[in-house]
Amino acid sequence: MQQFPAIRRAVLAALCASLSLNTVAVSVTCGQPGRDGTTYSANTYYAGSGAATAGTRRVTLGAIRSDSRAASTPVGPGDLILIIQMQGGTFNSVNSAAYGNGTGRGALDQGQAGRYEFAVVTDVNGADLTVRDPLQFSYAAAPATTTAARQTFQVVRVPQHASLTLSGTIRPPVWNGQTGGVLILDAAGTLNMGGATVDASAAGFRGGGGFLGGVLSGRNVQDYASVYAGTASRGAMKGEGYAGTPTLVRGDTNTNGYTGTPSGLAAGDPGYPGGLTVSRGAPGNAGGGGIQHNSAGGGGGNVGQGGGGGYSFGQYRTQAQYDALTAAAKATCRSLTSGATTYYSCQGDGSRDVGGLGGAGLPATPSRLFAGGGGGAGDSNNPPQNPSVSSGGAGGGVILIRAAQITGTGGVLTNGQAGEPAGVDAAGGGGAGGTAVIITAPSALTGVQVEARGGAGGNSGRPLGGNETQGPGGGGGGGAVMLATGVTVTANVSGGAAGLNTPVDGVTNTYGSQSGAGGVGQVAYENEGAPLPGLCIPELTVTKATTTPTRFTNSADATYTLNVMNAAGRSDAQQFTLRDPALPTGFSFARTVNVTLTGGATRTAPNEPAAGSTTPEWGTFTLPGGSSVTVTFDTTLSGPAPGTYQNAAQGVYLDPQRTTETGAATVSYDPAGSADEDVTVYAPPAVTLQKWVRNVTRDGTFDTRGGGQPGDILEYCITYRNTGGYPATQVKLRDAIPPNSDPLTGGYGLNATTEPLGVWLSPDTVTAGSLTPAGTPLTAAADGDAASLSAAGGLLLTSDLTVGAGGSVCFRTRIY
Repeated sequence: MQQFPAIRRAVLAALCASLSLNTVAVSVTCGQPGRDGTTYSANTYYAGSGAATAGTRRVTLGAIRSDSRAASTPVGPGDLILIIQMQGGTFNSVNSAAYGNGTGRGALDQGQAGRYEFAVVTDVNGADLTVRDPLQFSYAAAPATTTAARQTFQVVRVPQHASLTLSGTIRPPVWNGQTGGVLILDAAGTLNMGGATVDASAAGFRGGGGFLGGVLSGRNVQDYASVYAGTASRGAMKGEGYAGTPTLVRGDTNTNGYTGTPSGLAAGDPGYPGGLTVSRGAPGNAGGGGIQHNSAGGGGGNVGQGGGGGYSFGQYRTQAQYDALTAAAKATCRSLTSGATTYYSCQGDGSRDVGGLGGAGLPATPSRLFAGGGGGAGDSNNPPQNPSVSSGGAGGGVILIRAAQITGTGGVLTNGQAGEPAGVDAAGGGGAGGTAVIITAPSALTGVQVEARGGAGGNSGRPLGGNETQGPGGGGGGGAVMLATGVTVTANVSGGAAGLNTPVDGVTNTYGSQSGAGGVGQVAYENEGAPLPGLCIPELTVTKATTTPTRFTNSADATYTLNVMNAAGRSDAQQFTLRDPALPTGFSFARTVNVTLTGGATRTAPNEPAAGSTTPEWGTFTLPGGSSVTVTFDTTLSGPAPGTYQNAAQGVYLDPQRTTETGAATVSYDPAGSADEDVTVYAPPAVTLQKWVRNVTRDGTFDTRGGGQPGDILEYCITYRNTGGYPATQVKLRDAIPPNSDPLTGGYGLNATTEPLGVWLSPDTVTAGSLTPAGTPLTAAADGDAASLSAAGGLLLTSDLTVGAGGSVCFRTRIY
């Protein structure tokens, strides 16, 4: 009977209740829980290369990521990895309102973008990585073409922690167009947040990079997609998303006062189909860029759609100033309010609604994981008056936390970054919130703060460019929080606020910018591709049996068989030792009869018990899922007292959920729940006999001595009893006919068929001075009854005697 510590039983019960997973799916995604111990290790990141096809086991690795937030531990056999398609899809790249999916934003098909799976590595040969099970999805890395979207995927090594306590702030490397933006924490046991913050904010798809463009005022530019051409560009840079990468992204340094920096596209990769990386169309979940003159970038999208960027350039006019304008000039004005104040934006570029469109919203589904889309940049044509302007904000990254249970307080943050403010022109859109996945046992995570908020749109106006109305950025859309069934947490997935334009002190208006839509904070995460840790850890069953259930106080030995089995689809039980924790009193180990391994079990260190041990143990084994170890051994008995002896068994192995590096788990066989291993020791059977005789002719009574004259009839009775501790079977009681005597085969008469009745069988015991006890006559012939009597064979009684059973058997002779 299997036993677990109480807390483990509770955790496993909760895990199994929370998801219904079949064995095949678990087998695919279970690595070796606890393999990487109890000290936090960061993920290792590789760019994916070429194509990996569903149904195959081969993945080609690109360059490993070198970053202070990434581990340098190379991937190797036995490692758990996450493969995730970051970019892909199909969309219209036409320069019209039919851009994207026909609405100016989004995509016609996401393709494989967002698809992901866990896999277990079996071999690494250079850049070729082989996984244990066939891939569920296809993955590809390829540059954008004139018509096709850019495709990227990455391979992330996932340290398989046992139990883990966090501290400080844990961040992934930011997405750089090839790797990063994804953080995975895996703990087979307890993850103690420890007051730490797991933060992938602004680590997702990057915002479009701001740059100094030219002036196309008055030309009514309505571009949705155009090429980057410096000051001749017809708008600002789009953000980055699952459908592609712009030429410039938001960087940390300024070029001519703008933070746009090359996105790292390889030679020959235009990033978006045809190199159309600027203007207001929003590809996939990326925000569109503002278009000339000075319209703002749209917010990135995730589950929540990004908000649109604000209007193009106009001149601030008070009511009195407006009233003084000509009718022709008034026709260019847009009426605005700031609290109770009405004012106007006039002339300039007509305050047109041509800001970058917000990135499209995405379905909230655990079958795909998306980083938040980057915000589009705002259009600028003047040298800025502050150091960081116009770029869009980066989206939040992807966080996936998997633990048997989560305790403590802390934060899980994957918020979008705010768009940069305007220098004197338009601002950038906010990045979308990312995606946070928490897979754990049903629980209320009251101490964990979870956020996937969209970033705010950047502001425009004073003190940078007074008396002008310029486009403020659109807010980023809210992200997604996905939780295993039964897990509750308070999540903030709000959309980012619309940016504000302040043309003069005390006057503020969104000026056409829109807030990002909120995300979804309670998505049910039920995905066989990422089972709960409790469904991966070894599930061991130990049994014990004996082939010698009956022994006697004078027996020399007894034999036991121990068996341990690991359930199919589970991870390896490592450093496993099988033991008998305490042989019964009077028993000691004699020898190992055999050790049998099945299903891939191996013996890594053949440790054998010493003869005479009363706590024998056998090691050391590794038991993969579906394997077993059977040990048969003999014991030596040294006069054990009568009684039933139960005997436990144990398996001890490296605990995948351990809190220390050497913590062990124990699985037990409970002898109280089974009789399979019971050995009952008995005192041997012992039959005692007493012979009596009486002279029937002379009406004598029984005595131990007797006699008579020729012609006298003597009756002999033998009393018998099993005074031992175990039934005596097939007891044969024999007595020869005395000399000078003939047996009376009909001494007790004839039966109904006139057969002679020569034997008297009684359950009573003859005593001195008694007569023939009450009983039953049996035939003298050797037939179907228990006795026979003949001159040659004498008396024969065959009987089974239970403990304490007895009686008397009698026959008669005539002296001659």
